[in-house]
Amino acid sequence: MKRFIITLLAVLLLPAYANAEGFVLEENKILAGMNQSWRQGYEPTVSDGAVNIYLPLTSDKTGGKITATLELDDPDTSPFASENLSADCWKNEGLYAVRLRLPLVSARHNGDYAARVVVEGTDRDGNPMRSEYPTVVRIRDGRSDLIRPGISAVSADLNVGEDGAIRALVTNTSRYAEMKDIILTVTDAAGDVLPAGSDKLAVPALMPGESAWIEYPATVKPDAAVALHTLAFRLSYTALDQPGEWEETFTLPVSQEIRLEQGGVQAPPSVIQGDAAAFALPLMNLGRGELRNVVASLSLPGVVERQSVLVGAIAPGETKQAKISVTPGKDILGELSGEISVAAEDAWGNETGFSLPVALTVEAAPEAKKEAETAADLVKEMVPGYVWPLAGACLTLLIALIVQGALLRGKIRRMEEEKL
Repeated sequence: MKRFIITLLAVLLLPAYANAEGFVLEENKILAGMNQSWRQGYEPTVSDGAVNIYLPLTSDKTGGKITATLELDDPDTSPFASENLSADCWKNEGLYAVRLRLPLVSARHNGDYAARVVVEGTDRDGNPMRSEYPTVVRIRDGRSDLIRPGISAVSADLNVGEDGAIRALVTNTSRYAEMKDIILTVTDAAGDVLPAGSDKLAVPALMPGESAWIEYPATVKPDAAVALHTLAFRLSYTALDQPGEWEETFTLPVSQEIRLEQGGVQAPPSVIQGDAAAFALPLMNLGRGELRNVVASLSLPGVVERQSVLVGAIAPGETKQAKISVTPGKDILGELSGEISVAAEDAWGNETGFSLPVALTVEAAPEAKKEAETAADLVKEMVPGYVWPLAGACLTLLIALIVQGALLRGKIRRMEEEKL
């Protein structure tokens, strides 16, 4: 395609370019042996086993000999019998009637050989002059080789109920023949993928080995199946003046916008130090395609960092719960804030996800004194009421006995002292 554009621009700009270089191509002039002028689209002709090329040139800067040489864009494919593709020419009645007659090999290949005629000379001061004239040598009396296009690097953006595009690289795999009048059509066997507008896309002409990127506008029906679709790519073209067709099939996915929704975080507002807190998040698949590898992760700085749970696959219209439990340590106290993040992908690996804020208050555990008081109250509740007065009477009797014993021991000691 690039070569074609350069050739076209060169032809359109020939007069200005030639004047700058000292040669002027007389585009309306028809020399003997030419079937039409250069302006009318003159191309070299083949007769009697040779290529004939004519250029009517003028110049006001030189009157001496000039040399014309045919140079092929791809010399490796040359159909010529000799490497010398040059001829000299002299001015006659103010005109250089350049003619190249170049013999061809007998085992030549039919094809379109991009080339240029290079004209060189010197001006009256001895300075070099040079001009180039792009052309194509078309051979049709040789042997034909396999001619077919190639389609590769196929990709697409196809979503249910939306307009999209199919992209591909179209290549002329022939070594010799140009392809032109190329038309591409794409059809879906299921009828879900349709052309957006015309069903025919024109592809630029391709010289041998050239490629062109194409983008085929398409639209997907609202009720299309979310699945792989088999698309047929059909190319019609002209090569070596004969019509041709080529078809290839490719499998492309039709997707739908991923619609993963959440039902709000369910969690306790507070938790006691050392106790577990459970978080739950309903996850809903509101799309038409299955969601896979759904993972929920909880982050609470100081407590846990990305504690994850695998929810798994969620079918269209299904709801699943993501449940995560954490236990704040006994050294954690106060208000905590963090987030729950969710990640998922569809059947083609397209990813989606979101994050939600979460908060949790960690309250202090009961003190030891309160625990002791609670234990004492529990003991009181378990012991009958009449036991406490009886225990008091026993204690009083014990004290009285102790006092009486002490008095008796004192009296005995005094009596022993009097006897002495």
